[in-house]
Amino acid sequence: MSDAERDAWLELADEMPWLAHSDRKIVEVAAKLTVRLAADTDMGVNALAQLRMCLSSMGGTPADRSKVVLPDDEDDDPLAEFLN
Repeated sequence: MSDAERDAWLELADEMPWLAHSDRKIVEVAAKLTVRLAADTDMGVNALAQLRMCLSSMGGTPADRSKVVLPDDEDDDPLAEFLN
């Protein structure tokens, strides 16, 4: 990955904190397309549709974000029930 793609990856991860390790391939595709869009605003309808599909599948659009279930911030500690 280029530095710009890595920056786009980190930005996507920051904007969508619910992403997991298993999402890394779709995030990579979205990062590459994001950089491509920044460099070439006329990159074509197919590439724009692909970026929109990536964002949608990651919960990155307003409509899809409503379907995202965020994990609790609390760690599930199996010992907690015995220590209280």
